Amino acid sequence: MSGYQVVIDKLRETGRAASRVADGMRGVDCAAALPGGDAGMPGAACVGKLAALRQAWTWREDSIRTRLRSHASSLSMAVDAYTAHEDQAARDLGAAPPAGMRGPV
Repeated sequence: MSGYQVVIDKLRETGRAASRVADGMRGVDCAAALPGGDAGMPGAACVGKLAALRQAWTWREDSIRTRLRSHASSLSMAVDAYTAHEDQAARDLGAAPPAGMRGPV
């Protein structure tokens, strides 16, 4: 295991954690806790405000889930790229120099 493998493993686990949080948030619906309709106060100023709050909470929850999924995806792509480069570097460093090449001068 190279020194970079530890960092790659941490990135991988962080991405998985972000995915788990996004999955867990699927059941979250803060807006459902707000009273519907006129909230028992027809014509009250709070009716429009409750509707706006319900919409804002729904949008924020969706936005957070989307950003978490995007973050998890970005971390996964970074892990893949880092791993690919690390593997290539290990192959390059472990390969014997081509025949006819002289060592350092």
